[in-house]
Amino acid sequence: MTTPFFLNNKKWYTLENRTTTDGVPFQRFELTNKATPEAIASFKATMIAIGSEGQIAPDNLNRFQQALGYAARRHYLSESHGLSDNDLAQTLNFISYAIRSYQLLDDALTPPNMLIFSKRIATLYRQFLKQHPTRIIDPDLNAWIVAQDQRLPQ
Repeated sequence: MTTPFFLNNKKWYTLENRTTTDGVPFQRFELTNKATPEAIASFKATMIAIGSEGQIAPDNLNRFQQALGYAARRHYLSESHGLSDNDLAQTLNFISYAIRSYQLLDDALTPPNMLIFSKRIATLYRQFLKQHPTRIIDPDLNAWIVAQDQRLPQ
């Protein structure tokens, strides 16, 4: 794989080397507000490209995964969004890949920013996190997140 475009300028991203509570090392990339539209598109494409390598732990979804799932479910299934069926399917797939990428995050970390999502998704995401400082017990939400993940191409 070639170097993703967003990595060409250190002003466009931050990188943290982290370790999970189980001792698994990982790198956390975040875009900055200086990221260009091309860098954001590159980040999204990279997330999709590596998404098939990830997985979620259905019984251990963190609050960031729940927040993104909540935002997607609420906006795309109960609010007007203007997407065609095909665009909606692609958007939900992208969100599922993002949810996979959040699996290694601990609830106590700084929340991932929402530069790669629509403003409405970002607003709902932040509202959820403000209301819920830790993961919640919501079997319906978790089941929806898992069902969306299972729809991803294998």
